[in-house]
Amino acid sequence: MPEQGKGYKMKKKISFVAVGQAAGNIGRLFEQKGYSVIYVNTSQEDLDTLENAKFKYHIPQGEGCNKDRRKAKQLVIDDFDNIFSEIESKAKAEMIFVIFSSGGGTGSGAGPMLIDLLIDEGKSVGAITIIPAPDESPKSHINSYECFAELTGIVGTGSCFVIDNANGEKLELNAAFVDSFVAFLEIPDKHKSIRGNIDKAEVMETLKAHGASVVICCRGRESADVIQSVKESVFAPLEADRTVKYITASFAGNVRMADLEKAFGMPLDNFQTFNEKETICCISGLTYPQTRLDAVYNKVAENKDLIKKNLAATGETRLKGGINFLDEMEPVKKKAVEKKPQSKRDIMSKYL
Repeated sequence: MPEQGKGYKMKKKISFVAVGQAAGNIGRLFEQKGYSVIYVNTSQEDLDTLENAKFKYHIPQGEGCNKDRRKAKQLVIDDFDNIFSEIESKAKAEMIFVIFSSGGGTGSGAGPMLIDLLIDEGKSVGAITIIPAPDESPKSHINSYECFAELTGIVGTGSCFVIDNANGEKLELNAAFVDSFVAFLEIPDKHKSIRGNIDKAEVMETLKAHGASVVICCRGRESADVIQSVKESVFAPLEADRTVKYITASFAGNVRMADLEKAFGMPLDNFQTFNEKETICCISGLTYPQTRLDAVYNKVAENKDLIKKNLAATGETRLKGGINFLDEMEPVKKKAVEKKPQSKRDIMSKYL
């Protein structure tokens, strides 16, 4: 793994835990750029596809979860001490990002709970997750909605980057995200200007902001180009409420912070520097993508009767627990639970 040169210090500040197969694809891109990644999976077969990956951990008794979130949760609960030991020894960093697909089994089931447990251990933790495309299965959408209901209720999370598979081909979206994220992390080392600089602490402050985040690179020279790039990024669409905590950017051309604040909202603080090549911008502390999650909810709700009919006809009951939330929940405008659980048993029990 390359450890010298530009960005070396940031590679010591950020590490990644990739949970499940889809997360493994993103994790590999980060590892190829020199970042520490530990791959956690219930499927040994999925781990075996990650050739040359340095840190891989197979959860004992796991043979894949086949989109069964509850199964994934139970496997993590049964093995959490060992999983945490692996993360503690191999993902040493100031902040950990847990990567997972919200629509799958292993990642969707284990991701939010693992974040909650790591925060309870005193870690700074962010999330990188994926919303299924509209043409993916109803089960993927059920899992995604349930996953976000858990994720958005966790107190103390850092930035959550929500990649939306509705925006293009999956592998291309992954690559665009990783390139932009790494470019952002490298700003303190690569971008110096007499007009102002961004230091590593400001990058970390931006990433530790609770809520949704986006990060983009744009070669356009005008503010309008950057604003459009944010709106057409790999991420779920931004909410219109103009809630934002930080705008941190290295500007090229005629791009101005005031224009971004006018477009996206007035942040608590902003950090900026300048370069000649391209604008790199991270906006954090955004509202979770409720409108997009409502669409996930509605897709399942529209097909609820047909899904139940098909399950009854085949005698299949495995999904019933997952579907029940549709009868009981309206799309949640969220807010985090008020009190942090007092023990790991409390944390684990709420996920089951």
